[in-house]
Amino acid sequence: MLHILLFILKIIGIIIAAILGILVLLVCVVLFVPGRYDIEASCDGSFSGIRAAARLTWFLNLVRLNVCYEEKELTWGLRIAWKNRQSGQEDKKKIKKEVETYDEEMGKLWEDLEKGVEEAEKHEKVVETSKETEKNKQIAEETGKDKRVEQISEKTGEKSSEDRKEVKGIEKLPESGEFLEEAETGADKDLEEAETGVCEDLEETKAGADKDLEEAETGVCKDLEEAEAGVDKGMAEDEQGGEKRWKRIWRKIADGCQKIIRKITGLYRKITEIPGKIGEIYQRFSDRIKMLSEKKNKIIDFITDEVHKKAFVKVKDEGLYLLKRLKPKKFLAKIHFGFEDPCITGKLLAGFSMAYPFLGKNVDVSPDFERQVLEGNLKIVGRIRVSYFARLLWKLIWCKEVRMTYKHVRNFEL
Repeated sequence: MLHILLFILKIIGIIIAAILGILVLLVCVVLFVPGRYDIEASCDGSFSGIRAAARLTWFLNLVRLNVCYEEKELTWGLRIAWKNRQSGQEDKKKIKKEVETYDEEMGKLWEDLEKGVEEAEKHEKVVETSKETEKNKQIAEETGKDKRVEQISEKTGEKSSEDRKEVKGIEKLPESGEFLEEAETGADKDLEEAETGVCEDLEETKAGADKDLEEAETGVCKDLEEAEAGVDKGMAEDEQGGEKRWKRIWRKIADGCQKIIRKITGLYRKITEIPGKIGEIYQRFSDRIKMLSEKKNKIIDFITDEVHKKAFVKVKDEGLYLLKRLKPKKFLAKIHFGFEDPCITGKLLAGFSMAYPFLGKNVDVSPDFERQVLEGNLKIVGRIRVSYFARLLWKLIWCKEVRMTYKHVRNFEL
């Protein structure tokens, strides 16, 4: 019984040890298996002709990333174990979905067209039937009209015979001599009436002319009287207008003097307020200087603290160590560059000169201050391990000064 329990415990221990061994192996693989990178770039003399390619691999190409920039297009591909992803796969999926939706839409449109054709055929049948019914109605109406015309013609024939009989019974007209006598008597009457009308018109015109002359004479007399009265009134009004003009002039002068006095008083007030404003500005300026000096003292005290100094030195040393580890194994470059503005070329050359001690002897950079050009080749090969970053974090976390500085930075307020 005991040996059975021991055997079971032995199996459990072996399983736990295997699991722990697998976990340790995975941790070691993640920490110490390097990720290799290879970068190549070239240019034929212009910025549009730049070509660049980068490749990153890890753990025997289990993870692989390729990035390429050529002809102003960026493409990439990623493979993790057996799964592949590329820059154009999403577009292909979208195209497939669009094609599927297009097929469905075409099927729906085809069904709608079939239904429309059926409805059109039904409508044509209905129209044909309606046209036939209308033709039948027209035929029936035409036949009815013919019958009515026959009846009306029969009735009109009867009426015309009756009218002819009545015309025969009318009396005869008078003779032409009687009409001439009547016309002469009418003409004599018209002449007499015209003579009397002309005499009356002449009398009326004479009477109207006498009245107009009398009215004109009376109007002239009235106009003369009104003109004399207007002249007298104008003289009186001119005298009154002169007095009013002088009053207006004196009022304008008084208003101008009041405005000048108001402006002078306003300027005096502003001049008296200038010293107070200068004092306020000086007080604000001094307050700001005090605040800045206090902030400066706080920053200086924070930086000059011995704990913080040790923390900064530790971070600097570990950062330089990380940069040395991340330095590529191969760095080959031969670049000939230049911009339209010589100032930009000089600034970029200054940046290269600052990084030149870290790049090595295999770097050749030649500037061109006269024309815009970009020529050359670039090749970078190196390795990256996660253990470098893990070591940096381990060193910083177990440093007492770094922990204290981190806490002080979080609680620091200006």
